[in-house]
Amino acid sequence: MAYKKIVVAVDVNDASSTLMAQSIELAVKEGAELAVFHCLRQSTVAELEDRIGTFTEMDQASSHRRRIERKDAQVTHAEAWLQGLCILAKGKGIKARTHVAVGNPGEDIVEYAGDWGADLIVLGRTNRGTLADLLLGSASNHVVHHAQCSVLLVHTQQTSG
Repeated sequence: MAYKKIVVAVDVNDASSTLMAQSIELAVKEGAELAVFHCLRQSTVAELEDRIGTFTEMDQASSHRRRIERKDAQVTHAEAWLQGLCILAKGKGIKARTHVAVGNPGEDIVEYAGDWGADLIVLGRTNRGTLADLLLGSASNHVVHHAQCSVLLVHTQQTSG
């Protein structure tokens, strides 16, 4: 089967370069277009700001405005990072685009891939362990079970830190 539209879902960790390199190699081989995708977890963006805002600011409008500004800054930073990854693909003659979502990574990957008409999703899979996956959830598990296209899991090492 020839793949024409590949979504590569990256996360901010050391494995992203390996995942991107393998996705570019596959896209070159298949003559496919790449969509480089990253999802900021909703809890990452808003949960801490809500707690801080509750204790330090009585002005709800100001707290809400700051939360939006922080989210916008995180999205802008993620978009710049993805554009940098796209330069690698474009250097190999691959048509590439970026997409940043804010929400639930597993659900958002599946939704974006479906909306774009992807025929393959490439994503990393760390070996956190069964208990951690049960407690924290697993984006890769959700994608494997809900995607309407093929899924390629690239096993990566979890970074410590």
